[in-house]
Amino acid sequence: MGEININNQKEFFKLISYMVTSARGCIDEPKIYGSFRLLDSICKLYNILEKKKLIEDDKLKEVINKIEDNKYNSFKNKDKFINSLDMIILDLVDLMD
Repeated sequence: MGEININNQKEFFKLISYMVTSARGCIDEPKIYGSFRLLDSICKLYNILEKKKLIEDDKLKEVINKIEDNKYNSFKNKDKFINSLDMIILDLVDLMD
């Protein structure tokens, strides 16, 4: 394994920090925030991988876009949010084939 270059890993460290502070926040925040934070972490991770050219998949990018488009429904419309999660799960199942 090579050395960790802090400058090259900055986005990854920011993601880890976001996830740890999210875990702490979930203790006192409304339960639905946890779902939002998980989805937001997925988007952040995908963006890091895409930026580093470590992932390139049009169908997965479509799923990530659906997540981006719907993650804020967790705060606005719980039923719409749940429905969008169910649809995204089905999309992911299709990607597994």
